[in-house]
Amino acid sequence: MRTFVVFAAATLFVFSSSIVFSQTPTLVAPKARIYVGAPTLSASSSTSRADAVANFLKGKGVSPGGVLSATSEYRSAASGLVHVRLEQAVNGLRVVNTFARATFNSEGALVRLSENLATSVASTRQASVDERQALRAAMAVVHPGANQDPAIVGRSRNKTLFAKTAFFHQSPTVEHVAIASANGATDSGMLVITWSENGNRLHHTLVSGNGEVVSVESRTNTENTYNVFRYNPTVSAQQVTAGGANWLFAGPQNSIDIAGNNVNAYLDARSNNRPDRGGVVVNSGDFLTQVDLTQTPSTSSNREAAVQNLFYLNNFIHDALNGYGFTEGAGNFQETNFTGQGLGSDSVFAEAQDGGGTDNANFATPADGTNPRMQMYLWTGKGTYQVAVSSPITVVYRAQGAAFGGKLDSTGVSGDVVLANDGTGTTSDGCEAITNVRGKIALMDRGTCGFVVKVANAQAGGAIAAVVANNLGDSIITMGGTDHSIRIGAVFIGKSDGAALRGLASPVAAARLTDPPPLQRDGDLDADIVFHEYGHGLTWRMIGGMSGPIAGALGEGMSDVLAIVMNDRDGVNDDVLGEYAFDDPLGIRRFPYTNYPLTYGSIKTDGEVHNDGEIYGAIGWRLLQNFKGAGLTRDDLLTTLVDGMNYTDPTPAYENMRDGILASIAARPSAASQECLVWDSFAHYGVGVNAQGVVTSTHKSTTVTVKEDFTRPAQCP
Repeated sequence: MRTFVVFAAATLFVFSSSIVFSQTPTLVAPKARIYVGAPTLSASSSTSRADAVANFLKGKGVSPGGVLSATSEYRSAASGLVHVRLEQAVNGLRVVNTFARATFNSEGALVRLSENLATSVASTRQASVDERQALRAAMAVVHPGANQDPAIVGRSRNKTLFAKTAFFHQSPTVEHVAIASANGATDSGMLVITWSENGNRLHHTLVSGNGEVVSVESRTNTENTYNVFRYNPTVSAQQVTAGGANWLFAGPQNSIDIAGNNVNAYLDARSNNRPDRGGVVVNSGDFLTQVDLTQTPSTSSNREAAVQNLFYLNNFIHDALNGYGFTEGAGNFQETNFTGQGLGSDSVFAEAQDGGGTDNANFATPADGTNPRMQMYLWTGKGTYQVAVSSPITVVYRAQGAAFGGKLDSTGVSGDVVLANDGTGTTSDGCEAITNVRGKIALMDRGTCGFVVKVANAQAGGAIAAVVANNLGDSIITMGGTDHSIRIGAVFIGKSDGAALRGLASPVAAARLTDPPPLQRDGDLDADIVFHEYGHGLTWRMIGGMSGPIAGALGEGMSDVLAIVMNDRDGVNDDVLGEYAFDDPLGIRRFPYTNYPLTYGSIKTDGEVHNDGEIYGAIGWRLLQNFKGAGLTRDDLLTTLVDGMNYTDPTPAYENMRDGILASIAARPSAASQECLVWDSFAHYGVGVNAQGVVTSTHKSTTVTVKEDFTRPAQCP
């Protein structure tokens, strides 16, 4: 029996999880073909799954070139069907940009196939550049100015291994491959894999045979007793006795370096991507260090609490997802795979309080059989500035500063605070000329115009500083904008504090920097953040190709869905993310997921993947409510979502994720009642029957075209 004090946390992000650094591709992958229906073919005992697929395609008039081979095969616990993933090779070269995913029933009959295999392979030419030139071309795009030119240290068939310098987390590799294009033809190229030590940036860069960078895929997107926060420190700590099989390796552990079959969690405050020295030996298997949130996260006890919480949460989500279908065969994260399916040696390396950044987290997902890396950072607490009232009462309001204007120090600027009069007689938004603030601190409301306009008007009216009060809620934000002519300092306070300040008679206050600064918050204690990051590993392993303007947004959105569904609990409508780490009751996203105001058509070419991913987060939140309203459970929903990834092709659009979920339901007669619940959730946000999202890339630009549709099928009125 082992015991952990854990701190289950709530969530995050501006993350570099799965953020795409894509160079516009000049070669576009072939379009997928999908075959669905009654059993069409039985594989005899002498026919491999790959041969069965090839024979079936030939019967359909499709002739995939080269050789097909199965890379994984596993049975879904949800449906009992066998899912097989295959890859194509031509002239001895692995073909990138292609895939084949086949589903067989218990009789060995092929019941579903999706593929985009190359059908014309004779034109594959020899590359005119060598491996070193390919690596240089890739590095010039993903790490410009890095000045890395490592030596070749080995070769194995089509792959060349380069020396691991201090710059790299693991040795760079260059693999000779065939590249498939939209017309089904192939040409020569090289796949360059680089993984930086600092920043945890894992890139798969495709270089054509003449040395042109074709595309860049970023794959960086977290019985024992533990004292933990199962959700986050605002919910309270709890001591839990837990521990699935092989959570802990045998033998002594260290309080800041805990290792088992699923995860090795360790302190990396020194940011060298290795376990920090220190800690104490733990022989009992009990990890009971209590966190003290009144102290900085850097105390010895708080660091121990961070590591044990991160270890617990990674194991918790690993075991939960294993039950929902993210198994060894599907590519989950374990050092040893006990079923013989999938590849081992890929438990999560989870770095607590990583010193390489703040206010973020990331998860790099390599191919099955290589350890992913989760980096968890500390978060800057809100209230880096304050409005300190000295008369008629003494009170301090938390505030955030502005990205423009003068910088306030700990002494700040003191004076009378007056509600700005902008001449309209009905508002105090500061959007017109202000007449009553000369020599005073101007108090204004958010809204109607930008922050820069307000503060510029206050300065023009003679104000010595500006205070902007939120008109939407008590969140405090850093005011954005640029105006080099603004010299006065400005701060932002919450709505309730603004109302209180407005209600004081002739207040005198100082707008100033908080000294000492607010305590940082630890993302390791926030389950939303850990689960969000782990979700990137889930989608990369089960779907693949989770980068680009739409697929990248889906990766972020599905990670949000995993976090909010896993952290759903009775009596709590927790539809926001990262409220603890971000130190804001509204979380880090732009809107709560209940009654989310945007739809599929809101996605734009120049959109940001975290913002666009919110739309899928809203779909997932509505799905949860629909399932619960129908008497179904969180477990029912997550089983369907994860199993649906077996039917979702790489680099999906929103409608592809929807169709994968519906295919999972169709394969399970017991889940038939879920179909219209899914249609309602997707159609409500514009992913109805006729919805379509298309990414079009040329050598100069990438365009996103979304046709949203709110129609449900006839069977789901």
